[in-house]
Amino acid sequence: MQYREAALYEGTKEWFVYYYAHDPASKELKRKKIKLNHIKNIRDRRAAANRIIKTINKKLSTGWSPFVTVGAEKCYAFVFEALDKWLRYREKEAETHSLRSYRSFIRKLKDQLIKHDFGPTMQMIEFTPGIGSMIMEDLREEPKISLRTWNNYLSIYGTIFNWMIEHNYTNNNPFIHIKKVPRKKLKKMRRPLTAEECLDLQRFLLDNGYTNYLAMCYLCYYCCIRPNEISLLRVKDISLSEQCVYISSEIAKNDNDSVRIIPDVAMWVFEKLNLSTNKDYYLFGFDSKKTFAPGPSRAEGREIARFWNDVIRKNLKWPLELQFYSLKDTGITQLLEDGVAPNYVQGQADHSSLAITSIYASKVNREAKAQLKKLPKAF
Repeated sequence: MQYREAALYEGTKEWFVYYYAHDPASKELKRKKIKLNHIKNIRDRRAAANRIIKTINKKLSTGWSPFVTVGAEKCYAFVFEALDKWLRYREKEAETHSLRSYRSFIRKLKDQLIKHDFGPTMQMIEFTPGIGSMIMEDLREEPKISLRTWNNYLSIYGTIFNWMIEHNYTNNNPFIHIKKVPRKKLKKMRRPLTAEECLDLQRFLLDNGYTNYLAMCYLCYYCCIRPNEISLLRVKDISLSEQCVYISSEIAKNDNDSVRIIPDVAMWVFEKLNLSTNKDYYLFGFDSKKTFAPGPSRAEGREIARFWNDVIRKNLKWPLELQFYSLKDTGITQLLEDGVAPNYVQGQADHSSLAITSIYASKVNREAKAQLKKLPKAF
């Protein structure tokens, strides 16, 4: 015999699941014991025992033996506790906005497990590829989760369980067998603004005294700076005399330093900013009145997006596909339409390759007429 099936022992002092498996070293059956006393509630203890017995018996029937398993010494740790430990591990190196996303992903994973009766007493050994598939199927059916977001969930969960493997919680990644949705099937939920919409946006912001937010819009449109990078800019990063904005590698998405040029037509807005304040202040601070004036605490990317959705889109009655990031798409397209060489646009847009810029260029029908002007010291 290669094994004896797992069973539950309910003693007066100790509860445990036990089973016998073949030990290649001694060529005999040896007993393994999994203690359950740490689960206080009797009902939960029996439920956990039944799940463990089912999982172990299934593995034993395929020829598995704990005596030849390398690693995964923590396979009987609770899944919820292991997830919390991964989150604490990330807290030391991740940025605030990233941690917020990680907490959301973990919370969603726990909710899905609870939905299928896998609560806080679920152990790592119980997290099979079948459970991973079940979770991703549920997420696929949620109407508010796009295919792009579904891919993000799959990527994060795969990353988490790779960490679990590295730290001996498991030997297998239950999400690795699931394939992402191909890029060509992912639809962008945004479009560029029309010339009329750009004028409506500028008029609305000026009429209501939101000059600082207009400056953020200009940075995204004219300088092609991403929303999160805008939120991390300091007062010292902008130079009116040089007409440029410095993006340090510490805040850049691609970890590279870059300089973006502010065109003449946009300078009047930046001259209205209070740049005489503390140079280490964030260029766009956070305050309850939503003035976005320079300050010691920054207006995070989500605050920029929330203002766009709750104030701009609501008042201008714009559709969902018009997003703050649409300004960057619009600005890149406009540069190409105005005849700026794609390699100059690549630098201004901070694209990793000319191929990305060419995607925008392919949408521009007018023939190029002029090169980008007044760019000394830019690239």
